[in-house]
Amino acid sequence: MRSILALLLPLALLAGCAAPSSSPVPEDPAPESPSSSVSPDDDAPDGTFFDHELSVTVDGGRTLTLVAHCKETAMEGFSAYGTGTIDVLDGEELLQTLHVGEGVLTLEEDAPASSEEVYPTVFESFYLPTLADLNFDGAQDVLCMCDMGTVNGSYLCWLWDPAQGRFTAGPGLCGYAVEPDPDARQVSVSSRGGWGTYDTDIYVPDEHGALVHVKNIHQEADPTGSGDGFLTTVSQWQDGQWVIVS
Repeated sequence: MRSILALLLPLALLAGCAAPSSSPVPEDPAPESPSSSVSPDDDAPDGTFFDHELSVTVDGGRTLTLVAHCKETAMEGFSAYGTGTIDVLDGEELLQTLHVGEGVLTLEEDAPASSEEVYPTVFESFYLPTLADLNFDGAQDVLCMCDMGTVNGSYLCWLWDPAQGRFTAGPGLCGYAVEPDPDARQVSVSSRGGWGTYDTDIYVPDEHGALVHVKNIHQEADPTGSGDGFLTTVSQWQDGQWVIVS
């Protein structure tokens, strides 16, 4: 169902995501077909199911395996992809399962998204789940695109919590680029809301490693054409509210 709806969303998403509020450059940006093992549901009428595996390094150099349960749906001239759930394995032991549908439900009021059978649609296989250290604690975290518009994508992220020994849900990120900066210890999320309108949202980890949205830089075309052609507004999160600082 969401695969069909996704074909209607791109034009609506061109205006960007709710402000102020992202797509990372994958470690291997080449649009290769995902490594997969096809499930017994290969001949399902609504798509081909496959597993996308990743090795993730967490605290202490410990290596876990992520198995994303995905679906490829043949469209007219191309394929669409979606991820339903992600199993986290320590050897043969299942530590937890990340549910994409439940994550989508936190981003939009869409009751059907709570179903584990939801496979949000993206249009390139290299937008399947990927890894990045988002809170700069030395452990890799999980990024999963759950919607894709003409410009911006919506991402779920799960951050490794060494105290709990599991991944915990992070904030939804929306934009066309998610860029962790280890030197500045911040994640920049760039998005476009329409012609001449751009946003950069800054997230930093708090003392517990959770990502916190602390700054928004909004640019829009200057109708007078003066200066560099843009009007820039910088807002910061202070005392529980957004405050324009410049």
